[in-house]
Amino acid sequence: MIDGKQQRTQSEFALRYKVALLAFLLLFGVLAFRAIELAIASPLPKSVLEQAQKVRRGVIFDARGHELAISRDTVSVGIKPLEARLQLEGLDILARVTGTPKAELVQKIKTSDKFFYLKRKMPLEEAAPLRKLDLAGLVLQNEPDRYYPNQKLASQIIGFTGLDGEGLSGIEFSQNQTLSHLRTDSQDFIGQNVHLTINSYVQHQLEKTLAAGLEDSMSKHAMGVIIESQTGKILAMSSQPDFDPNQSNKFPEENWKNLPISFQYEPGSTFKIFTMAALLRENLLNANQKYNCPGYFDYKGRRVSCTREHGIQDFTDVMKNSCNFGVITASWQLPVLKLYENLKAFGIGTLSEIQLPGEARGYLASPKDWDYYLKMSIPIGHGVSVTPLQLALAANAIANDGKLMPPMIIDKVSDAQGRVIERFVPQEKYRVASVDNAQQIRRTLREVVKSGTGAGADLGLKEFDVCGKTGTSIKSTRKGYDAKKYQASFVGFFPCEKPEITIMLMFDEPRGEYHQGATVAAPAFRRVLREIIPAIHVGEVSTVKPLPTPQYQSVASAPRPAPGDKNTMPDFRGFSKKELLFQVLSKFPGDHQVNGAGYVVQQSPEPGAKINAPYSFNFKLGFPDE
Repeated sequence: MIDGKQQRTQSEFALRYKVALLAFLLLFGVLAFRAIELAIASPLPKSVLEQAQKVRRGVIFDARGHELAISRDTVSVGIKPLEARLQLEGLDILARVTGTPKAELVQKIKTSDKFFYLKRKMPLEEAAPLRKLDLAGLVLQNEPDRYYPNQKLASQIIGFTGLDGEGLSGIEFSQNQTLSHLRTDSQDFIGQNVHLTINSYVQHQLEKTLAAGLEDSMSKHAMGVIIESQTGKILAMSSQPDFDPNQSNKFPEENWKNLPISFQYEPGSTFKIFTMAALLRENLLNANQKYNCPGYFDYKGRRVSCTREHGIQDFTDVMKNSCNFGVITASWQLPVLKLYENLKAFGIGTLSEIQLPGEARGYLASPKDWDYYLKMSIPIGHGVSVTPLQLALAANAIANDGKLMPPMIIDKVSDAQGRVIERFVPQEKYRVASVDNAQQIRRTLREVVKSGTGAGADLGLKEFDVCGKTGTSIKSTRKGYDAKKYQASFVGFFPCEKPEITIMLMFDEPRGEYHQGATVAAPAFRRVLREIIPAIHVGEVSTVKPLPTPQYQSVASAPRPAPGDKNTMPDFRGFSKKELLFQVLSKFPGDHQVNGAGYVVQQSPEPGAKINAPYSFNFKLGFPDE
């Protein structure tokens, strides 16, 4: 009997032991499964799991070393909801500090399975109370944030970054790799610094002037560029309205755009500068020739009007009065191909390749597409489109004695210790006008300001001469020209004798009492120039290193025979077939052969050769490589 009782006791003990062990194993399994579930269902972001410090973006400086964009420490608040459900007490402080309604916070914790951010990049002082909380599932992650201490200043140039710290526009985008690049020999988690050519004082004055002009003229947009003439450095560039990159999402996306490099428009009479340059380059501008303006230019039923009947003028008066008749009449001496190639040499219809995203090319029709209307309209700035930067750079070549300079927006790149890694040097692209021709154009533009349409730009100071040109154009839309919408502009140089800066201003759709370049843009030019004269710094010419001249297509010019000379072969290269036949048949009647289509590319006899009647010429026509 005793043996039987002992046997039952041992069996009961073994059973209880097995049950307890099983219960323990089940509880352990549940807890292990729960831990695995939490780890899988509420994973932390990769940056938190790696516990690695992010590379802080480098600083963006202006030309004088002022900070335009910096990185600062912030705290991002995250929640692992499956853990947070275990402890819903104490959410009041979390909700208040993050600005989240408590009911919404509780609901999100109960319904979410994966990690989520409650608030990104809070200032350290705002997130400080959360450090004292002991809440399950609360994650406080340190991460750098981008800050723009000058708010709107140069915002469209600088751009901004997204929540992940990647550049989304402007220099932040184009130089994203540089700003976030970590040198292999560096012990700091800090990217490289970018130093711009922008002068903050000049930039501020430009923005202030554009904002005032925008309001006064009730324009849709106002934009401008200021260039250091001898180097091509961009001292200021802006469009209004602008935005604050610290809170870019609170502004329309339209305000983010850098309009001086992306806005395409028909420049109007400012373009006459380049028509004059082409005439001078081809030796077709006669200082003694008179132009009797009836108030319009008419050809085959197509009419281009002037503002009034200007009467008899020389070409300086033509430019002073911005006379369409005079400019078109003079330009019709130019073969289409030669005018086209002169304009292309100034960069019209070509990207400037500035180190900013979103640049537009503009538009200049191929010479084979020019009809008589384009031959009338392009010389006066219609039927062609440019960006404000493109026009400013082309005009700057006249300020710089004929040398075309590529735009510079970045001066140098340095590391976290301030050591210069890369320095950019101004480079002459090529020459588009002789020194004499550039100076003659500037003398003409000085008369435009002294007593012509550009009088509103005159400083009224004897020691400071200004030269420039106004422009007023009817706005072109997808449906054609809108006679009720205008674009007013002015481009000019200071000082006129040896320019240090080039300023280009444009107002889109001015709706005030006045809408002309003379009444809207020229006075704005004067205002901004008065403010920035004390800050102008002339770059050392010795730092400008010429580049090899690109082989852009150009028709070589032979010495032109004197008027009435019928014994010297003229240079007909670049003439269209209609122009050729008119010139040849009216002056050199005879047996001539014309082969091909397009423009004269070869001729026999050669230009300058001696010829005698009866005349017999051979011409080959074709199209230039584009």
